[in-house]
Amino acid sequence: MKPQQLTLKIKRFHPEREPQQWIDVFYLEPRKGMNLLEALLRIQDEQDGTLSFRYSCRGAVCGSCAVRVNGRAVLACRTHVEDFLAKPAFVEPLSYFPVLRDLIVDLSTFFDHYREIEPFLHRKTVPSVQEYFMDEGKRKEIDPYINCILCGICLGVCPAFERDRRYLGPAILAKTYRFLIDPRDDRSKEILKKVDSQTGVWGCNTVFNCVKFCPKQVPPAHAILKLRARILKDRLGVLIDFH
Repeated sequence: MKPQQLTLKIKRFHPEREPQQWIDVFYLEPRKGMNLLEALLRIQDEQDGTLSFRYSCRGAVCGSCAVRVNGRAVLACRTHVEDFLAKPAFVEPLSYFPVLRDLIVDLSTFFDHYREIEPFLHRKTVPSVQEYFMDEGKRKEIDPYINCILCGICLGVCPAFERDRRYLGPAILAKTYRFLIDPRDDRSKEILKKVDSQTGVWGCNTVFNCVKFCPKQVPPAHAILKLRARILKDRLGVLIDFH
């Protein structure tokens, strides 16, 4: 029996070429269990050494290989090509980010937003010589948000980010909530102030694309709703104290 052929239609981009954008079609025989990242590497090795894409760990930990396939944002290293043997697969870069070259996008805005929230534990009190013992229930509450690998997929499917690039985005707001509920972090009001704006929690359209497409099952929209509730609770608390 003749082996099935994989057909990949890849959207290309080169800023110094005319035209800058075009589509190339590549054919290859996939091996059993091959993922999209392996297919891209084979094309680069065997057919076109100029094909550009980003990758690192190959194990869905670094988030570097995020692309869109047939309109769906995915990690290339977790996407099996068997799903695309029936008809050609169209591979293109993530939406809403500037394209640098082929499938590589500029994630500077994403990481600028990430740095804005200072994503590390802030302690105002002097730590004791003992370890900090975390309550098991609190640890389980934090766990889903620790799984974020900063791949940018949630921003690439977010209508709020499409509308306004100043919007912090699902991943950053989920990280904010992760530090807010961590009992080792002493910020609380300061961290809420950073996201209490239209470019923060109030800019979210709550369409839950971030939950649907996250490759690590992080629920950013849930975190955003909880941040909103906490902000409103603090505001009402001030009103009650005032009266």
